[in-house]
Amino acid sequence: MRSKQITWKSSVALAISTLTILVGSSSCASLFFHFRNASVATEIVATTQPLRSVQGNSTWVYALAISPDGRFLASGSYDKKIKIWDLLSNTLLYTLEGHGDAVVSLAFSPDSKLLASGSWDNRIKLWNLETGQLLRTLDGHTDDVEAVAISPNGKWLASGSADTTIRIWNVQTGVRVHQLSDGKWVRTVAFSPDGQTLASGDEGGTLKIWRLMDGAVLKTLNAHSQAVRSVTFSPDGRTLASGSADRTVKLWQMPTGNLLHSLIGHSGVVWSVAFSPDGKRLASGSNDTTIKLWGLPEGKLLENLIGHERGVRSVVFRPHGNMIASSSADKTIKLWSVPKE
Repeated sequence: MRSKQITWKSSVALAISTLTILVGSSSCASLFFHFRNASVATEIVATTQPLRSVQGNSTWVYALAISPDGRFLASGSYDKKIKIWDLLSNTLLYTLEGHGDAVVSLAFSPDSKLLASGSWDNRIKLWNLETGQLLRTLDGHTDDVEAVAISPNGKWLASGSADTTIRIWNVQTGVRVHQLSDGKWVRTVAFSPDGQTLASGDEGGTLKIWRLMDGAVLKTLNAHSQAVRSVTFSPDGRTLASGSADRTVKLWQMPTGNLLHSLIGHSGVVWSVAFSPDGKRLASGSNDTTIKLWGLPEGKLLENLIGHERGVRSVVFRPHGNMIASSSADKTIKLWSVPKE
């Protein structure tokens, strides 16, 4: 299926705006806005602050997360650092240091007061967002921590690792309560909205649904022909989306595990998938440098978001409103204002 730029039928052109944040600097972020007219494909650029280039060994921005209250944006990079941005004021609040290798996964607690980070240093760290201080470090994995997720009630943290295990931790105490054996490199994990199950995707292209209470495998899906890079549940828990190195996005009915749609269009690895807060749209970010916006439940391609110069590593929706944040190997974060339905 060939992707097409959407053409708006309205006589008034509808614009998609993006805010680009250059990371890697200890000073306040440099910001500039792009406005792309979706009808005539022209671009007007307005600079709101002096553009600051990234010096030295600048690195990819791998992980993103937006706090449930919509205020904070967290980014994790290959430079081992985490940056916390205030989306209301567009200012950099904290630069968190402590990991010994790339930070590749981030998750906020439901109350937006805590951030979990997973790193290739085999560790998980928990940070207090009111102070920017490290609360505790969770040790136990013997290889890269590829994914972290916090349960909807805020009590449990799940971590997936290249050591082929998933660990469930008590957030309050830092004690490990379960260890689940996948058998292959675990690339991604996600809690269901009711907090009763956990989805995981591995290097072999398999999806598994685990019961949190006892760690039992409820469903195993031979989902993709290559590694599963991202999984996420819809807000109502009835659909699971998966993105893969096989360049596809797939939608699965829960809890049956039946395949609903295969979304074809990306020409590179799909690193990240995210549902909109209302569950009516899905965003997918790919190594092909694009973000695609899909309409649900039909799985129709609505829009291509174009602006990154290298592969898109992470996409997230802001919990309130019509905004997507994306991070890339081009060392930038972009905030996209997507049109309402």
